[in-house]
Amino acid sequence: MNKKYITKLGVAVSIFLGLGTSCSSFLNVEPESTWTTDNFYNTDSKVDLGLAGIFSKFSSNNAYGSMLSMEMQYGTDEGYYSRGWDENWSVSLYSHVSNSEHVEKSWEQLYGAVNECNQMIARLDKDAFEPEDYNKYIAEARFLRAFAYQLLASWWNEVPIRTTPTVDQSSNNVPAGELIDVYALIESDFKFAIEHLPHAQDGDYVPGRPNRMAAEGMLSRAYLKMAGEPMMATQYYDSAVVHLGNIIYKDGWHALNTTPDTLGYRATFLEYIGGDKYDLQESLFEITYKNNLDLGIATMGAIGNYNGLAFELNDGNNHPTSQKAVAVSPVFSIIYDSEDRRRDWNIPGIQMNKSGKIVYVTNIFAPQYTPGKFRRWEPVNESDISNGSEIDEYVLLTNETTLSRNQSPINFPILRYSDVLLMYAEASNRVNHGPTSQAIECLNQVRNRAGLDNIEVDNPTVISGEEAFFTELMDERLRELCFEGIRKHDLIRWGKLGERLQYLETVMLSHPDYNPSFWANDGYFRIFKNYNPDKHLSLPYPLQEVNINTSLSQKSGW
Repeated sequence: MNKKYITKLGVAVSIFLGLGTSCSSFLNVEPESTWTTDNFYNTDSKVDLGLAGIFSKFSSNNAYGSMLSMEMQYGTDEGYYSRGWDENWSVSLYSHVSNSEHVEKSWEQLYGAVNECNQMIARLDKDAFEPEDYNKYIAEARFLRAFAYQLLASWWNEVPIRTTPTVDQSSNNVPAGELIDVYALIESDFKFAIEHLPHAQDGDYVPGRPNRMAAEGMLSRAYLKMAGEPMMATQYYDSAVVHLGNIIYKDGWHALNTTPDTLGYRATFLEYIGGDKYDLQESLFEITYKNNLDLGIATMGAIGNYNGLAFELNDGNNHPTSQKAVAVSPVFSIIYDSEDRRRDWNIPGIQMNKSGKIVYVTNIFAPQYTPGKFRRWEPVNESDISNGSEIDEYVLLTNETTLSRNQSPINFPILRYSDVLLMYAEASNRVNHGPTSQAIECLNQVRNRAGLDNIEVDNPTVISGEEAFFTELMDERLRELCFEGIRKHDLIRWGKLGERLQYLETVMLSHPDYNPSFWANDGYFRIFKNYNPDKHLSLPYPLQEVNINTSLSQKSGW
């Protein structure tokens, strides 16, 4: 299906939609040509404009354009910040404080999205739409509000609950809500979305917008978080099984991409990268970007730049350069089987060097050993490298006519069907205190797509009990979902972040490529020195928010 892009309208739309009603105090008479949020949401095109403003909050560099997709996600057994000479990715280094840029900007961006959702929910003109369309638009806004609060709760735990538009400073003074109340709002919003959103296969569905099964999946993700740290409300595993089962068994439309003429896993990500169509059956929800440089509009993110294949050639021509900010964890050299097709896509270990040659990176600790999942380029024929041939020809995968060196139009996945399958396997295993046949089959679907045998054939001890199966799922989620902004939150909800950091340090020190005198090691090892389990399982409230919101007190220790 060709993409009908959600246009990111940027600052102008966001500022307009964030004005609230306070502007009315400046004028006693409203000119007929002026739009305000009171009279704005009364046509389909205006609602589309409003939704574009909300999406621009999520796609900005302060959200999934860079911060929430990459800059804040590392410092785990997945990878770490590779630049030892600066502290720019402070959240990934566990060196952040309450006024760190990432803490303040991501909070501001997410609450900006909340406020714009609240504007639409409160001011959508019910009389201007048929009931079905009215409910659909409200459902889209509530889905996006739930998504914003889900991110806020994952990063900060207890946060202020705002369900009405902010009109002045006094309405900003809201204390942090109890975590159970934050998730009650998330649950209510997603359930409304499930009832009123279209299905992704409906003829009038616009790809990139929220849909019914995405709401089922995102609600299930919330339930798994509620069942884990810090709430430990394990009854929500049952709820997750129900809603994930609705996607897999009751609905049954979504599926893994198993394109026969190429690796289905690779094909899925080529569609995120290429930007010409959506894989609606595997990709339930994603953040959309587009290269509009020909129009003079910046609507791209940094996906594939900070976390893409290293490209160091600088010959004066325009190439898809890489900032090489994400270092691949050596844990991957242990958890991937040699037959696993995902390995060469996720961590191919190649680079374009300064001499213009595409070569293998010979040391896993070299900054050039970067992720390949969101690659902007690849060799014309990678087999030539393994044959020892020197090659310099590459293919640009992003289908750009006007190339940006530092930004890309690569879409970022939020929820894929493989995640749905693995979440079901996890929740079912917990509910039944051991893997059911359905849980095993869900795991096997993901494995089989990667070219692996069924788990009961390859390693029958994995299905012997609840903890053995869970341990396998921990590794399988890393193999399948690496570099998709999921691992850190998985480890936190499992209560495993500190344990896996200790494991990472052990693996690093024992790896054959490890050299204690290697210049980059001091930078890599900062995460072990900085990590404090009493502070780093959630973020501090932003200093600017504590100063402005007189009802919000800073967390202990910050």
